[in-house]
Amino acid sequence: MDRELEAYFDNYIELFNTKGFKQLVDELKQNTTQLSDIQSVKDSEELFFRKGQVTALAMIINLESTIIAAREQAEAEAKGDLYV
Repeated sequence: MDRELEAYFDNYIELFNTKGFKQLVDELKQNTTQLSDIQSVKDSEELFFRKGQVTALAMIINLESTIIAAREQAEAEAKGDLYV
């Protein structure tokens, strides 16, 4: 893995280890739970809007696991191990 890609992953890992990021993820999880309650949704337009909101929040909530998986794949490819 080249230095630029390694620095990219290291920067994310540093971010994920901060209290602020953990706090943000916890708040986003709470927001996702609230947005997932569709009992008060008035129409299909609002339903699809909420779906988009939940999708966007899920991307941030899952960012850490996504980056870790990408790093593991990049490391495996650098070693020539294609079976990750």
